[in-house]
Amino acid sequence: MKTDRNQPHVVKYTHAHRGVEMHHDKSDVTMNLMLSRSDQYRGGGTYFGQADENVRLDFGEFLLHPGNAVHGGTPITGGTRYLMVIFANKEV
Repeated sequence: MKTDRNQPHVVKYTHAHRGVEMHHDKSDVTMNLMLSRSDQYRGGGTYFGQADENVRLDFGEFLLHPGNAVHGGTPITGGTRYLMVIFANKEV
């Protein structure tokens, strides 16, 4: 697997952030690593529509999913959430 030279990157979500629309990533594999404790924010998570499931991680946990899985970010209702995102592609 090969990561983009701009990877990984950290994303900051606050209550002012109203979520991320449903989308798929332009990668073969996506990894989200939670950098915040779950008591530091309310709401949030990664929603997978096909499974009708919102995955809410705690500090140190990670979510690995195919880049073509349709997902979105649910809104933060309080606090601040930091997430490290890594996109990886098969080498060709």
